[in-house]
Amino acid sequence: MLDELRRLLAEFDAQYVSVAGDEPSRFPFLCRWAYQILTSQNREIDGRTGSPVDCIPGERNLDTGDASSAPLPHFVHHLSLEVSNGSDFQRYFGPECTEELDTAVREVVGGLGFPLARHLDRIEPVVGVGTISLYDALCRTRVTVPGDVVLHPEVSYGFFLPQPYRVGGGVATVPMAPDGTVDIDALDRVVAEQNTRLYAEWLPQRSALVWRTLRDLYGRGLLDTPPRFEDAEEITSGLEELDTLAAARTLLTRAISRWPVLRDAQPLHRRPAQVLRPPRVVCYLHINPGVTGRMATPSHLARLGEVLGRYRVAAIEDMSYHSIRSAPEDCGTLLEYYADTYVLFGISKPFALANLRIGLLWAASVKAESVRRALEGTVGFVYTGFQNALARALGTGADAIRTYLAEESWRTENSYEFRRHLMVAMVEGAGSERIPDVQRARVRSVVLDEVDRLLRWKFDQGVVICPPGFEDRPVDTPCYDKLDPAILDFHRDLAVRFLTEGLSRWFAVEYEPECGFFLVVHCDAVLGRGRIGPVGIRRTFHLFAVLSYLLGVRVVPDEMMTLPGSGHRRVRLSFSPPVQNLVRCMFTCHQGLTWLEEQSGGC
Repeated sequence: MLDELRRLLAEFDAQYVSVAGDEPSRFPFLCRWAYQILTSQNREIDGRTGSPVDCIPGERNLDTGDASSAPLPHFVHHLSLEVSNGSDFQRYFGPECTEELDTAVREVVGGLGFPLARHLDRIEPVVGVGTISLYDALCRTRVTVPGDVVLHPEVSYGFFLPQPYRVGGGVATVPMAPDGTVDIDALDRVVAEQNTRLYAEWLPQRSALVWRTLRDLYGRGLLDTPPRFEDAEEITSGLEELDTLAAARTLLTRAISRWPVLRDAQPLHRRPAQVLRPPRVVCYLHINPGVTGRMATPSHLARLGEVLGRYRVAAIEDMSYHSIRSAPEDCGTLLEYYADTYVLFGISKPFALANLRIGLLWAASVKAESVRRALEGTVGFVYTGFQNALARALGTGADAIRTYLAEESWRTENSYEFRRHLMVAMVEGAGSERIPDVQRARVRSVVLDEVDRLLRWKFDQGVVICPPGFEDRPVDTPCYDKLDPAILDFHRDLAVRFLTEGLSRWFAVEYEPECGFFLVVHCDAVLGRGRIGPVGIRRTFHLFAVLSYLLGVRVVPDEMMTLPGSGHRRVRLSFSPPVQNLVRCMFTCHQGLTWLEEQSGGC
């Protein structure tokens, strides 16, 4: 199996070179390798059926972004009524939000106390097939000049990376601050650097590019006379001394003086001001709460709004993980400080409806229509039955919704909050200072109980982990508790060692997640050694391959969170799976990585 893994990694590296610079190809390539090729080989043979069984459940692994709670109460009931009725099946419905859902989400946002509620008089909801489809539509309306850039935090979501490229733009990343938020000073610097680079590349070919745009506007009937190349040369002359924003204003003013009809033209919802300009940074993806589990403070949002406003960069605020270990009233919005903000308001994660594929976008009323038309031409519409069932489930009232949101985050025995402490303990060891003293004893008890359950499960499959010297001795007892005492003591020692050190030989917690259900850790120890036993590790995707292929534990490596060349030192672990799955995954990592390092070539 090790030889096959090394062969696969060599094949991966050889192929990755050809796609590393092509983002629309790179991310699907990574997904294919992660989910179709590097699949788990960690299986046992069920003694009762003779069939192979995965040692780690295929679903609810450490890479999941799914919530663990049951779907929002009443939703399933109302959905079944909608489907049974079927009165909407025979008709088309456009990309509009139903009136019932519009009313319901406004009442819930206001009733729960989201700061977003203070802006409901000037924004309206757009419904889409999940937030990814809405983000895709936004890219289609905001990336209007070839080369336009959308900025991402360095720790982002891989599924949001390809869309700007697919519409002719690109992505650049912004470094993180030590607290897990985006570094605002770095953001300021990155915008300036990107605009300078794009402008320098545009200037030598500006006449040809502007002439091409003018011909396109003429082809759409917006110019009354066909443009000449000399026209493009004249309106683009003397721009070298201007910055990109000033050049755009000058270019548009000159074009309108020559063709006054352009002043009010809006071809396909793209005004001439959107296309008669140099490429520049046009959007910033503001993930709040961030992947790192940090919520942006009012001062951070105010500084962010100031920088984006200075460069006229629109904000796409992704609030997909709102209300998970955070109160709605604490989830601030950039809309408070910057009007040119689109808000992706997630339904899947807080309300456990990921497979439903409903997302909401709050947009200024004057801008919402262009997003709807982009949706209409791409992913289609959200079934009205889904919308109405969600509206009626939300209609149970703010108090019931608040109770539902709080239950999984804090109130249940194995809440997200407890699982965060549990996950930290399994990374840093149960003595970690990040774990409250009141939780430490329970963390220890849960880890020991779940390790014992896993070892008993393996025994039922006919597998016994033995100490040195016992490997060749037959196990002749049908009862786990009647194993040789030396074996049982060895098992307890394994559990205690895991409790004591966790995965600290390979991972370290990088950011303290105050909300959400992700733990971002860095892998500097592994990358610094360059190998785990006989397997070379030069990037986090190599580490992912070891964990997934050999152990059946899936994480999200840096390559699937950010662009190439951004460091690749982090992996993301989810603590939304059940406690049993979390301990099984992490203990398996501890045992598997320890075994690997004991092989020839180990550390």
